[in-house]
Amino acid sequence: MAYSGTATVVKRVINGRAHFRVSIPETEAGAATEATISGVPVFGKVVRQIVVHDSGSGSTVDPILGQATNPSGASVVVENDTAAATVDNTPADGATYYSPAGILYHRSVCDSGSDNSVTVRYHIVEGWE
Repeated sequence: MAYSGTATVVKRVINGRAHFRVSIPETEAGAATEATISGVPVFGKVVRQIVVHDSGSGSTVDPILGQATNPSGASVVVENDTAAATVDNTPADGATYYSPAGILYHRSVCDSGSDNSVTVRYHIVEGWE
Protein backbone atom coordinates (compact mmCIF):
# COMPACT_ATOMS: atom_id res chain seq x y z
CA MET A 1 0.00 0.00 0.00
CA ALA A 2 1.21 3.56 -0.69
CA TYR A 3 1.21 6.66 1.46
CA SER A 4 -2.13 8.41 1.81
CA GLY A 5 -2.53 11.82 3.39
CA THR A 6 -5.41 13.75 1.89
CA ALA A 7 -6.07 17.07 3.61
CA THR A 8 -9.62 18.25 4.21
CA VAL A 9 -10.03 21.98 4.87
CA VAL A 10 -13.21 23.28 6.47
CA LYS A 11 -13.78 27.05 6.56
CA ARG A 12 -16.06 28.78 9.05
CA VAL A 13 -16.64 32.51 9.40
CA ILE A 14 -17.03 33.63 13.00
CA ASN A 15 -17.61 37.30 13.81
CA GLY A 16 -16.50 38.24 10.31
CA ARG A 17 -13.18 36.36 10.47
CA ALA A 18 -12.39 33.16 8.57
CA HIS A 19 -11.26 30.15 10.62
CA PHE A 20 -9.95 26.96 9.01
CA ARG A 21 -9.77 23.43 10.40
CA VAL A 22 -7.40 21.15 8.54
CA SER A 23 -7.74 17.37 9.01
CA ILE A 24 -5.28 14.86 7.57
CA PRO A 25 -5.72 11.13 8.26
CA GLU A 26 -2.38 9.62 7.22
CA THR A 27 -1.71 5.96 6.44
CA GLU A 28 1.65 4.43 5.52
CA ALA A 29 3.37 7.53 6.95
CA GLY A 30 7.14 7.57 7.33
CA ALA A 31 9.98 10.00 8.02
CA ALA A 32 9.69 11.85 4.69
CA THR A 33 6.05 11.44 3.60
CA GLU A 34 4.30 14.72 2.97
CA ALA A 35 0.71 15.97 2.68
CA THR A 36 -0.23 19.00 0.60
CA ILE A 37 -2.79 21.33 2.18
CA SER A 38 -4.67 23.41 -0.42
CA GLY A 39 -7.33 26.01 0.27
CA VAL A 40 -5.81 27.82 3.24
CA PRO A 41 -5.60 31.64 3.34
CA VAL A 42 -2.76 33.42 1.55
CA PHE A 43 -2.03 35.38 4.75
CA GLY A 44 -2.66 33.19 7.77
CA LYS A 45 -1.80 32.32 11.32
CA VAL A 46 -1.48 28.75 12.64
CA VAL A 47 -2.93 28.78 16.15
CA ARG A 48 -2.74 25.04 16.91
CA GLN A 49 -0.98 21.93 15.60
CA ILE A 50 -2.13 18.49 16.81
CA VAL A 51 -0.45 15.31 15.54
CA VAL A 52 -1.13 11.88 17.04
CA HIS A 53 0.69 8.64 16.21
CA ASP A 54 -2.15 6.11 16.18
CA SER A 55 -0.39 2.89 15.16
CA GLY A 56 2.51 1.37 13.25
CA SER A 57 6.14 0.46 13.88
CA GLY A 58 7.10 4.00 14.82
CA SER A 59 6.54 5.37 18.30
CA THR A 60 6.82 9.15 17.87
CA VAL A 61 6.10 11.98 15.47
CA ASP A 62 8.04 15.24 15.11
CA PRO A 63 5.83 17.31 12.76
CA ILE A 64 6.78 20.24 10.60
CA LEU A 65 4.57 22.58 8.55
CA GLY A 66 5.95 24.78 5.81
CA GLN A 67 5.32 26.97 2.81
CA ALA A 68 7.41 24.76 0.51
CA THR A 69 7.73 21.04 -0.05
CA ASN A 70 10.28 19.47 2.33
CA PRO A 71 10.13 22.57 4.57
CA SER A 72 13.37 23.90 6.01
CA GLY A 73 14.90 27.24 6.91
CA ALA A 74 12.77 30.25 5.99
CA SER A 75 9.96 28.09 4.55
CA VAL A 76 9.08 26.61 7.99
CA VAL A 77 5.84 27.86 9.59
CA VAL A 78 5.61 25.55 12.64
CA GLU A 79 8.26 23.05 13.72
CA ASN A 80 7.88 20.78 16.73
CA ASP A 81 10.56 20.86 19.45
CA THR A 82 10.45 17.36 20.96
CA ALA A 83 9.21 14.18 19.30
CA ALA A 84 6.36 12.41 21.11
CA ALA A 85 3.48 10.01 20.47
CA THR A 86 1.10 12.98 20.74
CA VAL A 87 2.16 16.49 19.79
CA ASP A 88 -0.06 19.46 20.63
CA ASN A 89 1.50 22.84 19.87
CA THR A 90 -0.15 26.20 20.40
CA PRO A 91 2.36 28.85 19.29
CA ALA A 92 2.20 32.02 21.42
CA ASP A 93 0.24 34.57 19.35
CA GLY A 94 0.13 32.02 16.50
CA ALA A 95 2.66 31.38 13.74
CA THR A 96 2.17 33.69 10.75
CA TYR A 97 2.79 32.68 7.16
CA TYR A 98 2.41 34.01 3.61
CA SER A 99 1.65 31.50 0.87
CA PRO A 100 0.77 33.15 -2.47
CA ALA A 101 -0.97 29.99 -3.75
CA GLY A 102 -2.79 29.20 -0.47
CA ILE A 103 -0.88 25.91 -0.09
CA LEU A 104 1.03 24.50 2.89
CA TYR A 105 3.00 21.27 3.29
CA HIS A 106 2.87 18.95 6.32
CA ARG A 107 5.27 16.19 7.38
CA SER A 108 4.57 14.07 10.46
CA VAL A 109 8.17 12.77 10.53
CA CYS A 110 7.61 9.35 12.12
CA ASP A 111 10.70 8.03 13.92
CA SER A 112 10.72 4.63 12.21
CA GLY A 113 8.93 2.51 9.64
CA SER A 114 6.65 3.47 6.79
CA ASP A 115 3.53 1.72 8.07
CA ASN A 116 2.31 4.36 10.52
CA SER A 117 -1.20 5.74 10.92
CA VAL A 118 -1.26 9.35 12.08
CA THR A 119 -4.07 11.81 12.78
CA VAL A 120 -3.28 15.46 12.03
CA ARG A 121 -5.23 18.65 12.83
CA TYR A 122 -4.36 22.30 12.25
CA HIS A 123 -6.37 25.32 13.32
CA ILE A 124 -5.67 28.39 11.18
CA VAL A 125 -7.13 31.90 11.13
CA GLU A 126 -7.06 34.23 8.17
CA GLY A 127 -4.84 37.30 8.44
CA TRP A 128 -2.05 38.26 10.82
CA GLU A 129 -4.07 40.16 13.42
